[in-house]
Amino acid sequence: MKTLTAGKTPVNMLKIQNKVTTLVAFSSILLLGACATNYVPETDKSSSYDFSKIETYSVIGDEQLKNPMFSDIDRERFDAAIDISMQRYNIEEVSAEEADVLVSYFVVTKDKIKVSASYSGGYANSCYRCGYGYGGGVTHFNTRNYVEGTLVVDIIDSESKLSVYRSMLTKPLKSYENTQEREQAINKIVSDMMQKLPLG
Repeated sequence: MKTLTAGKTPVNMLKIQNKVTTLVAFSSILLLGACATNYVPETDKSSSYDFSKIETYSVIGDEQLKNPMFSDIDRERFDAAIDISMQRYNIEEVSAEEADVLVSYFVVTKDKIKVSASYSGGYANSCYRCGYGYGGGVTHFNTRNYVEGTLVVDIIDSESKLSVYRSMLTKPLKSYENTQEREQAINKIVSDMMQKLPLG
């Protein structure tokens, strides 16, 4: 952690960095879940699309981007989580050529800096005749680097190739050390993101 003192720090050192990285390890997605703070996915859907006609689906994942840093193990975990959510609505998994909708996903990350201020208080002397005034306080700025990840899930109509439902979830990234926690985190993330899909 860096400590910066007001009046001596160039403005650009306090600037928020917004570098977007698309080629990230898929394990970053796992870091989005199971935090103490609850995060609500942001969802949007087509008002003209008839969701009741959806009977089949196929997961295409990041097929279009083909992120070389995604492992097959992580793809399998995420695809399985999508299967659980879709089949909860009694939607059948079929091939991409036969499916009513396709399910894709991708992730982006941003390097960010959190800046907080603390004040080292001055002093005051109430003795008017003593001639004492206020002592000089100093404001310190504390900075902490962290990475924020955004996971995006799209439901795409297979005929028009247009997205009809999108869910996005943004959280600071957090790591997990064992497989069970990683899988539980992915299942919860997907479940939350698919919850508002109007299929039930």
